[in-house]
Amino acid sequence: METFDPVKYSLEENQFFLKHLGESPVSALKDALPKGVNPVTVQEVLGKVYELDELKKHRGTAWVGQSAIKGSIERYLHESEKWRQLAKRGAPRFPTMSSWDGKGRPHRGAVTSDASQVNTYLDDNGNRKPLAVRFQDDGPGYSTPWAKKEDPIPEALIEDTEKGMLQCPVDSWATNYNPDSRQSENLARARMSKHCKTSKDDRVREFGLRVFS
Repeated sequence: METFDPVKYSLEENQFFLKHLGESPVSALKDALPKGVNPVTVQEVLGKVYELDELKKHRGTAWVGQSAIKGSIERYLHESEKWRQLAKRGAPRFPTMSSWDGKGRPHRGAVTSDASQVNTYLDDNGNRKPLAVRFQDDGPGYSTPWAKKEDPIPEALIEDTEKGMLQCPVDSWATNYNPDSRQSENLARARMSKHCKTSKDDRVREFGLRVFS
């Protein structure tokens, strides 16, 4: 068990972990468990935390600590309740399983959305953040000389209204139109929309979702 993922456990189990984190499983299991709490998960999670605490105490083995695990649980419980309240007002039950376009409309299963289960939450700026926490930091990985951090997805097309040209800012695909004809411009935008939405490049498709949805 290398990662703690609160989504794997019931809300009742997460609340139980918060109350008993740091205890040995033997101590936590001495009384009857609350409804919805499985003794196997108690053994798994509390046992791992207790083991890591003991290793740190006696051998100095570093790990992220109880505060990081508690923070992960508290975040998930908070987001879960927020999602439940939003669902009452018509929002998707699990917002991160959709991708959201520039008009605030959800598209389930679209590029960047969580796939088979919830893995992330959305911060106040709409950025996705992971809910799971690794128990032990592996440290910085080897940075290859050709590795490159991806630029953020652009928000708008590149357009030259004088020459009549539209260009995708992600892969530079371009199409022309007659600047004196509104119909010609609309057809060019339709071609650009089709290009973006059918592209094999995930970033181009995400850009198309933002601009043309």
